[in-house]
Amino acid sequence: MSKRTMISSALSLTLIGSLLPLQSEAATKDVLKVVDASGDEMAIGGINKLANQNQLIIFNDQFSYYTETNPASTEVVLEKVGINTYTVVEKRSGNSPIPENGLVLSTGKDTTAEIKSFLQQLEAGERIFLDEPVQKQEAKQANAVDPTRQTNPDGAPFDGFRGPDQLIVYTPAFGETTKTNVYGYEITVENGYVTKLGGGNSAIPKNGFVVSGHGVNSSFLSANSIIGAKVDVTNGVVTITQDVDSYAFQSGKAMEKAEQSIAKAKAEWVDVPFDLAEEALGSARALLEQANAETDPVVALDTVRQATQHAYDAYYYSIDSGVAEQRAVWHRPKESTLAGVETVLDRMERAGFNAVYLETTFWGYPIYPSAVQDKYGLPTQHPNFKNGDFGEHGTDILAAYIAEAKERGMTVHAWTDGFMVGEASLGVPSQFKNYPEWAAVQRTNTTGQPAPDTSSRYYWLDIMQPAVQDYMLELYEEMEEKYDIKGLNIDYMRLPHHGFDKAYGFSEPTRALYKDVSGIDPIDLKAGSAEWDTFQAWVRERENEFVEKLHDVSKKNDAKFMLTATPEPGAEEVYISDWKDDIDAVIPQAYGHDFNSIQKTVQASKKLMPEGTMYYTGIYSFYHHLNEGAAVDDVLSAKYGTSGVNMFAFGQASAPSVDALGKGPWRDAAVNPGEEPLLAIEALLKDTRQEMNSLYIPKKGIDKQAGRALAKEIQPLERKARHGSLTTDDLNRIKETITEMASRDDIDPTLEERLLTRVSDMQQWHQYAIDRQGFSAK
Repeated sequence: MSKRTMISSALSLTLIGSLLPLQSEAATKDVLKVVDASGDEMAIGGINKLANQNQLIIFNDQFSYYTETNPASTEVVLEKVGINTYTVVEKRSGNSPIPENGLVLSTGKDTTAEIKSFLQQLEAGERIFLDEPVQKQEAKQANAVDPTRQTNPDGAPFDGFRGPDQLIVYTPAFGETTKTNVYGYEITVENGYVTKLGGGNSAIPKNGFVVSGHGVNSSFLSANSIIGAKVDVTNGVVTITQDVDSYAFQSGKAMEKAEQSIAKAKAEWVDVPFDLAEEALGSARALLEQANAETDPVVALDTVRQATQHAYDAYYYSIDSGVAEQRAVWHRPKESTLAGVETVLDRMERAGFNAVYLETTFWGYPIYPSAVQDKYGLPTQHPNFKNGDFGEHGTDILAAYIAEAKERGMTVHAWTDGFMVGEASLGVPSQFKNYPEWAAVQRTNTTGQPAPDTSSRYYWLDIMQPAVQDYMLELYEEMEEKYDIKGLNIDYMRLPHHGFDKAYGFSEPTRALYKDVSGIDPIDLKAGSAEWDTFQAWVRERENEFVEKLHDVSKKNDAKFMLTATPEPGAEEVYISDWKDDIDAVIPQAYGHDFNSIQKTVQASKKLMPEGTMYYTGIYSFYHHLNEGAAVDDVLSAKYGTSGVNMFAFGQASAPSVDALGKGPWRDAAVNPGEEPLLAIEALLKDTRQEMNSLYIPKKGIDKQAGRALAKEIQPLERKARHGSLTTDDLNRIKETITEMASRDDIDPTLEERLLTRVSDMQQWHQYAIDRQGFSAK
């Protein structure tokens, strides 16, 4: 019997640690079990699943740093002490911290007596075991194979003829791609094995097919698929199997990816720690060989997973780590102590972030003690923090974040919720208790009282009113003057976009304002009339007017202060061009998780703004709880063609993803081009000159004499960038020199392209400094 057959025939194995795949209830119901020291056992209802009512759920560190469950949940924290084996650390309520080397057992408030009794009888220090059959198999009938309008009428109106909640199989007979949108999940199958997870409009392999799901079937695919899972389609039934072969295949693919990435880095003259990459790859190979020789199937599988992780690390080490880019993360603070702030920032530093977009106003409150709020008779600080203990900063969590971030080489931007000041379940916002006339009012609201939006259930301040604008401007000016924040990230700066019946602009003060300028009460306007269109344009102008005022206030004391906007796809994105003279950077929100969909969002946004605008890409890897490899690939896709990345949001970050980013694309420190464009240019010039001598010339990517001449030409420009005397001509000459070298065949074409891309980045940042920061060479 071969070792593989021996492993496959084992009765059970344990899924442990950060390599546990995200799974649904269907994938593990009556399969995965937890066994206590006395032999009592309990079935696990799912892994990393927030819906924990009436079932026992396992959370591992692949999910997040916390379980994110309801505080009324019952949870038991476990620490790993060996293969399959854990000890009970503590019992606690919901939203437990997930150990990086352990698990959390979780169940909801309204759970079964059996589950509650099992958890209650567990004792601190008790040994716990996990048990699961080696093979998992799930099957589901597809709605169509190679759909057409005729064969799948429910999908006919949609991209790729895939309708809501449908499961579709695409073979090469359908075409080259699935033609689907990003609002689903797809698995690519080659020779019977899953080779790619996620994305839309996937390429259809000649030697396989793609299975695509939307809604409930998106969840079916994501819950049951890993790289290496076996997929069969017979009579339209999709069967997905995970077994030992799957994990061995996954490990092999991980090594193959690392090998290709190392070779690519060498071919493209990328300066990465090849020694670390090769060492990790060597460890992966040795571990896989060890697993093949192992007779204990449980130990063998655990060793295979270790091999896979080392292969992942080899890949991360082979990725280029830039020296000039934004690496930002949005974060809604929940910490109540200085130690909590330090823990969050330590984790961010480990990932390599250089900017924190800290939510400084939400639900109508500032997180810091505000004199402006006091002036208006409003609560001076968010109730979550007014009793906080942030050491020398007292209750001021914003001051604590800024000080601690600076010690770790990070800056803080104020992310603000703008004119959205509450949610229906929280009650009427404090602003409307004192100033009910400040409430934005929809056309359907005839009560005369503030009311939440009929769709989102959010409360909105009326952006059209001068008094409201003055209040908001004072609040933002207070932030900039009192705190060392590097920018203001504006969110919710336009009222919700609705049709005629639910449109905004119908508070008494706003109706009076419009009547003064037009002679018309907007309540009397008819849908679709020219007068209605004129009124809608007036509302949009008032929104734009506020952003223009905010720009002037922001730049008054510091020309480098950044005003950034984060438009969602749709009307908000289209209207972004209204702010072309007022915002410094755009962060388009890319919801997809593959290169094409992310870049489609970025490139569409770039067409709406002028040259000299800084661009970062907003991605949702953390929020969607993607695994570590997917998070890294998202970052690589998002940073392409832009000056950096913003990740949403750190509250959902996981330890494996943080570790992967810190080993890979964000391994080395980087200067933020939006905050310090000239220093970013200096860093890139210096890095280019050093690599000329340490890599390009020794590896014969460039002629020695030509390379030394270029390095000599670059060196004085580093000083000019640092001292603010760099000119456009300086950068143009570097570009000309590289082009001339290429004409003489003094430089490898791949290296030429790499260096010209760097010069292009520097030219963009230089133009940004001129256009947005008022820079002129001294």
